[in-house]
Amino acid sequence: MKTKGRLHTGYKPYIFLLPSVVFLAIFTYYPIYYSVRYSFTSFNLFSPKPVFNGFENYISLFNNEVFWEVVINNIIYAVFTIFPTMILALLLAILVNETKKFKSVIELGLFYPMLIPMAAAAMIWVFMLDPGIGVINKFLGLIGLPEPGWLGDDKAAIWALIIMAIWKNVGYFMLIYLAGLQNIPNHLYEAAEIEGAGWWRKHFTITFPLVSPSTIFVFIVSIIQSFKVFTQIHLMTKGGPGYSTTVLVYYIYENAFNYWDIGTAAALTTILIISLLFLVIMVFGVFGKKVHYSLS
Repeated sequence: MKTKGRLHTGYKPYIFLLPSVVFLAIFTYYPIYYSVRYSFTSFNLFSPKPVFNGFENYISLFNNEVFWEVVINNIIYAVFTIFPTMILALLLAILVNETKKFKSVIELGLFYPMLIPMAAAAMIWVFMLDPGIGVINKFLGLIGLPEPGWLGDDKAAIWALIIMAIWKNVGYFMLIYLAGLQNIPNHLYEAAEIEGAGWWRKHFTITFPLVSPSTIFVFIVSIIQSFKVFTQIHLMTKGGPGYSTTVLVYYIYENAFNYWDIGTAAALTTILIISLLFLVIMVFGVFGKKVHYSLS
């Protein structure tokens, strides 16, 4: 009877996990399997049945200048959204945590952009970035700075998207950091102040190490978000001018639904999945060992 009881208890966790496993299998692992499978085939509108072609899709992509332009665009977008957003979010979290008055109002104000649906936010920024009537160029003109064409300029368009991404995400990451800050014991700061540590020194030696669990989480989420950006690009620039704002996910969409080249789209999807896996594993490998849960 005891053995049966132990077996029953042992199987319980797997029963609770079963719905999630089934969901992941149907909507994540199965599509990944088919993406990898179709990446080795010629499969398009003119060839409705997949025909195995080995690594031809990958070779064609690696010899395509547009593909490398898209990769560079995605790297620029990722680097200049991830690090500024993380730094700004942490600084804002520290300032909000030290604020005594109107703390909830400030938190809501900073988090509010995250509550706006992406489609609505994109339309707001299209209006704000308009070269003729947009408030951003009006402000730049008032202080004597150049007024870019923003979304119509092949050099400025990617930066417009980066600025919007920082505005949209900084409040969300600030709340994550704020939760981490509130778990740091106050006596550590009091001891540092007694020993004469200034504001910067206090946060460098106490805050930064102890929010490292939050930092690694924010870092991983930021990487994934920066490589799956689509909605704002589709609504604001459609990957243009030229290919100046086309990133990997949007390039996958174009190949799959504009050119009906499923084989190339599948190869791009496989490259994206492998890249994200590599980056996530690298982040955990490099920074995972440096996570601090205490100063001891």
